[in-house]
Amino acid sequence: MKKIKFYFQGESGAFSEEAGFKFFGPSSEGIPAENFVDVVKNVLRDKNSFGILPIENSSIGSIHSNYDLLLKYPVFIIGEINLIVKQHLIGLKEASIDKIKKIISHPAAIQQCQKFLNSLKKVKVDLSYDTAGSVKIIKEKNLIDTAAISSEISAKLYDMKILKRNIQDNDKNITRFIVISSKMRLPKKNPKTSIVFTLKNVPGALFRALSVFALRDIDLTKIESRPIPEKPFEYYFYLDFKGSIKQLVAINALNNLKEISSFLKVLGSYEENTIK
Repeated sequence: MKKIKFYFQGESGAFSEEAGFKFFGPSSEGIPAENFVDVVKNVLRDKNSFGILPIENSSIGSIHSNYDLLLKYPVFIIGEINLIVKQHLIGLKEASIDKIKKIISHPAAIQQCQKFLNSLKKVKVDLSYDTAGSVKIIKEKNLIDTAAISSEISAKLYDMKILKRNIQDNDKNITRFIVISSKMRLPKKNPKTSIVFTLKNVPGALFRALSVFALRDIDLTKIESRPIPEKPFEYYFYLDFKGSIKQLVAINALNNLKEISSFLKVLGSYEENTIK
């Protein structure tokens, strides 16, 4: 039996890798990629692999660039993972928190820890390409006066010390990750579907679009708009609803939506991962 492979952005120990292991199990293989675009391109090149992308966080909102990738590339969402993200301040074994002069991490992690960072005096905060990658940089360069914001897993992986635990602003800091594939899969239970569409710029267009779901008692779990770059002040609408594209009620709703939309793409039907 072949080992399941998944690509993720960052270095070993990243939250995306943790999400991948949570979804596929510890016997799967996580393969680092430099950026999110490379994750998608690797999935399209290696047809039997999967990709893990963070798509939204309960504290800072959606990762819009990854929504744009779903629109641009022919990949499908086949699963989701809600991961409780605990951020820790990590340094060398001999480091102490009162001697730290600089903190580095991924922009999303820094956004999630603003209260803690604002409480510090004379500490510079710099952006890095990855949470776990920041820990790796400090280890490799032996930066005694620098700390990273990252996971407990990354501290153990690179044999580093946690200087302060749970520095995230919100104790219920949850990131939703999606699993992508070059092939669509349909869920066996608890179906959820993601779509993106555009509308003609006429009065009541959005009301009519949402009505195709409301009139059929289809539960919408998310709707978000994104600007269309080449069409100023026109928008893509990303929408999640409970149900599968194989269910008759959803088929009828999507057919109705096609009639009133300018563009419609199904991003995938997959099993909903409920937060417990």
